[in-house]
Amino acid sequence: MELQAERNPSSDAQFEALATGRVDAVVTAMDNVMDWNLRQGPGDFRIVAQMEQTTTLTLVGQTGRRNLEALRGSTILVDAPRNGFIVALRAMLAEEGVGPEDYALQPVGGVKERFDALVAGRGDATLLGPPFDVMALQAGLRRIASVQERYPAFPGQGLVARAGSLERLRPTLTIWLDGLDGARERMGNDPGSAREALTQAGFPPPAVEAMLRATPSTLRPDVAGVKLLIEQRRRVGLPGADTDYDALVDGTLLPAG
Repeated sequence: MELQAERNPSSDAQFEALATGRVDAVVTAMDNVMDWNLRQGPGDFRIVAQMEQTTTLTLVGQTGRRNLEALRGSTILVDAPRNGFIVALRAMLAEEGVGPEDYALQPVGGVKERFDALVAGRGDATLLGPPFDVMALQAGLRRIASVQERYPAFPGQGLVARAGSLERLRPTLTIWLDGLDGARERMGNDPGSAREALTQAGFPPPAVEAMLRATPSTLRPDVAGVKLLIEQRRRVGLPGADTDYDALVDGTLLPAG
């Protein structure tokens, strides 16, 4: 068994890689599954594991953007305008009375691409995770809000595969997920050793601490978290919310217990 991993620059690139069969699975925002199933057909993509307890997301903006209300008339840099982490931000804005007509969403790409564009002044705000959120603040940008503070149940990224590929992938993925579950347990039981290993692997301190905080208690996708994603999508009027946990998740490849 050989695992090959690569970095994708955006969720659209992940979708294309999965849909064409170039890759077997992707680690991605779990909301993406609802949008991708609209493109391919109901149930075509399934979440098979939750890779982190939550994905730390901080809304960072230019110095004049003090709060969510101040994003009226702004350009918000996103990975994709109708799926992924942006749905949580759209829900936050809606709760403050800031509707989609009040701002523009500019697709830029993944977190590094959005960080570079924001620092270069090509937008007013974006969602960033560690270490890019800290780097942005160090560059003089402003912290506006936190997804986790607004939505404590917000779930982390998931491992997603096509439903039609699961039986072919089952022998490989079950072994890999069993090893991943063991690593998850060791990280929880011995965070000091995990911190040292991550640091030696080259991760900066903010990213290391965020990864330790996000260590999940189980790889099984969280029911409350998935329901929150469905409700957020419904709240902002995006298609794909007419689904439920069982239609999005296939936990049969996970270790028992």
